[in-house]
Amino acid sequence: MTAPLLDLRYVPHALPDADAALAYLVDEVAWLDQMRARRTASFGLPYNYSGQRYEACAMPPVIAAIAERAGELAGHAFTNCLCNRYETGANTMGFHYDSYDGLVDGSAIAIASFGATRTLVFRSTDQQHRAEYVLEHGSILVMSAATQRTWMHAVQRSPGAGRRISATFRQLAIG
Repeated sequence: MTAPLLDLRYVPHALPDADAALAYLVDEVAWLDQMRARRTASFGLPYNYSGQRYEACAMPPVIAAIAERAGELAGHAFTNCLCNRYETGANTMGFHYDSYDGLVDGSAIAIASFGATRTLVFRSTDQQHRAEYVLEHGSILVMSAATQRTWMHAVQRSPGAGRRISATFRQLAIG
């Protein structure tokens, strides 16, 4: 059986100021503790995620610069950034599809990674195929809307891994 198309682009070292961005994310962001396995923060247009509602919040210059770089790679601008903070390798995110409710039809989703290296595992919807991408500090992974329909992804446990922050960018439909 042929695997469905895993339409994504991984760019290591996509962010030249990754150390400064990580320091900003750790020291300056007001993190919320509403999720069990990780802390979150949202910037840009209001966004509903996993039963949580994030109000509009201006993107600070550091986040806006990352959004601009991710937009260059995706071929369109992003209007929201949801950050997830994983303190240790014990913090996880189970297999899921990113919801396209409220997103611009066909837009990509980009993930910028900071801190500890973690593996993003993909599993086809028929559970017959897997793929793994090692997300390094300062990298960006861009996933197409088609990938979200045919593949689930997860961040699984990684014993001994340190803090990782992901900044996930979406293009929300306005109005």
